[in-house]
Amino acid sequence: MRLTTLKIEGDDDIVRLRMTGQETARICGFAKFAETRIVTALLELGRNLVQHGGGGRLTLSLDADGPRVLLSAEAADQGPGIPDVEAWLNGSAPVAGDRPGLGLGLRGVHRMADRFDIETGPEGTRVAVGFCTPLTPGALAETARAVGEALAGMRRADPAAMLAQQNRELLDALEERDLLMAEVHHRTKNNLALVSGLMRLSRSGARSEETRDVLRDLELRVKAITALHDRLQRASTADRTPLVPLLRDVAEQARAAFSTADLEVSVVVTGEAPPIKGNAATDIALAAGELLTNACKHAFEGRSQGRIHLSVRREDGMLKLVVSDDGRGLTEGMERPERSDSLGWRMIRTMVQKHGGFVRTSSTEGLTVELGFGEAHLGLETELKA
Repeated sequence: MRLTTLKIEGDDDIVRLRMTGQETARICGFAKFAETRIVTALLELGRNLVQHGGGGRLTLSLDADGPRVLLSAEAADQGPGIPDVEAWLNGSAPVAGDRPGLGLGLRGVHRMADRFDIETGPEGTRVAVGFCTPLTPGALAETARAVGEALAGMRRADPAAMLAQQNRELLDALEERDLLMAEVHHRTKNNLALVSGLMRLSRSGARSEETRDVLRDLELRVKAITALHDRLQRASTADRTPLVPLLRDVAEQARAAFSTADLEVSVVVTGEAPPIKGNAATDIALAAGELLTNACKHAFEGRSQGRIHLSVRREDGMLKLVVSDDGRGLTEGMERPERSDSLGWRMIRTMVQKHGGFVRTSSTEGLTVELGFGEAHLGLETELKA
């Protein structure tokens, strides 16, 4: 039963670990000497995380082990690992760069703990230890609740520490989200490359010239999408990205993807904007791409030609992106697109809200969609004042 997880990166975290360990051991009913032994072991684990693992996490839990209840601690890091760990634990091999904490290190933890397990390698080290408590399994749930309340009270008594912990948890969540997004983009790139390869193989084996031409056309479009995906990824990691060239790339990709023998779509991009933060530029480009895609798919039904104009300008503290087409527009009774529950429009609304903006649509000759993004959110207001 997990009690708490602490992120250990520096001296302040070691102090918090000491207080947490003392309170937890006290509530679990350990005698004073045993409490000191447990806290000493926890501090050694914490210092090992900082000194040798580059930081990590330490989790405290209460676990039933037959008739016993163990106070367990697991310390995990992503450091370089411990070479020849068995020789080191029995005292016959030193650890390169070892710096003493309380003069005990993991060897001391190994001796003090009632249960000790270690896994180590180039990907990191995990140390799990356990201390036999005087508790019975029947008291496990009530003790865990008491520890939780006590630790929550400690956090409330130190608002600064509680705020710092909440901020770190938020940063951890954002970091995890960024890693997941990076994985999605990596898989997307690989899938696009696979699709392109399959088209190339199919084209080489096709007997009909018409089939080869269609597959060549599709392969070129997939390659265009791949190139744009790479451009967006590079833009998202840049400190500053020129917006208008990025929008021109998005427009060209949309034009190439939807122009066919039966429909020729032209896209014109005008306006000026200074370079903006990479993530913001990517958000705007994604929103623009969605609007262009919608226009290409729905505006020119039954026609052989269509024209889309994308413009960007700064006005009234906002960066305004306008996408207008000369298509059929909105007919009477049609749902307003900005209220659509489609994935594309939800994404557009999210991008706009994220950057303190608005969405406006009008339909006279064709459809016009205006997106506003707050300059302060894009980092442009500070640049202008400077």
